[in-house]
Amino acid sequence: MSAMNKSDDKPDAQAVKSRQRVIGARLQAVYDDVVRQGVPDDFEQMLAALDELDEQSGSVKNGSNGNEG
Repeated sequence: MSAMNKSDDKPDAQAVKSRQRVIGARLQAVYDDVVRQGVPDDFEQMLAALDELDEQSGSVKNGSNGNEG
């Protein structure tokens, strides 16, 4: 079994930074594409309905029930 030099088992910092920039650019492109697509109308309607239900149940939860101190 041959011994590896330190330079052989670690990529240089410049190569690592270069790969990180490429990965970051690709992730940003994917994110931008998702943002451009927007939210489908039926999904927005569902979220609005859930918000309304949450507000209605919140008023019941936060209402006076005799257990407040």
